[in-house]
Amino acid sequence: MLTQYGPTLFVQVGFDPNYQLGNQGRPDIPDRLYPALVDTGAGESCIDSALAQTLGLPIVDRAPRSGVNGPQEFNIHLAQIYVPDLHWTILGQFAGVHLIAGQQPHYALIGRTFLAHCTLTYEGRTGRVVISTD
Repeated sequence: MLTQYGPTLFVQVGFDPNYQLGNQGRPDIPDRLYPALVDTGAGESCIDSALAQTLGLPIVDRAPRSGVNGPQEFNIHLAQIYVPDLHWTILGQFAGVHLIAGQQPHYALIGRTFLAHCTLTYEGRTGRVVISTD
């Protein structure tokens, strides 16, 4: 599964305008879990554009981002991505990119801005991935 899908976390996505970084607990966002790819090649985290629209995530900007298809303009949304297994909230602005429309199985990409706070162990032979915030 690891070679087909990559390291995957299950996350909750939404926007709680009252949530502040440092709050105890999780933001008041929907409980539904979405698969998110831990992408060491991505500088920033991003959210599927259709999911962002469905959740009504506020658009605060429009900006270029580069991917495999070169630079494109994307909506930038305010949101929180909560990782229940780590009790960790990623708070900020996320580009709304076309993951599901591009046949990706993930609704979010978790990039290096999140990984800077973690330890990631990737055992390619066994397919075991361990992420911790200790």
